[in-house]
Amino acid sequence: MVTIDVKAVLIALLLLAAIVLVVFLSIMIVNLTTTLKKVNTILDDTKTVTSIVDEKAKETKPVIDDVSSALVGFASGLKGNETSIASLSNLAKSLSSMVSIIRNNK
Repeated sequence: MVTIDVKAVLIALLLLAAIVLVVFLSIMIVNLTTTLKKVNTILDDTKTVTSIVDEKAKETKPVIDDVSSALVGFASGLKGNETSIASLSNLAKSLSSMVSIIRNNK
């Protein structure tokens, strides 16, 4: 007659489950490492793009301020507070400086 020890079977099943769990965790760690490397490259690219955008924003802010003040001057010239020739002159100067910055960036 064949006798099976229940305790020995349970220990064998627990060891088998532990081996499967270790294999599963090692595969998961390898996949996690690959994912983290990809995330690091994406973050580096984002850092580069953010620095470029920050630089261009700082560069174009004075030009935008000049164009804004020229448009305000033009509007006040239309209302009669400033001569229209002076306001058109300011607007033309601001637009030409904006065009020169755009050309220099290309």
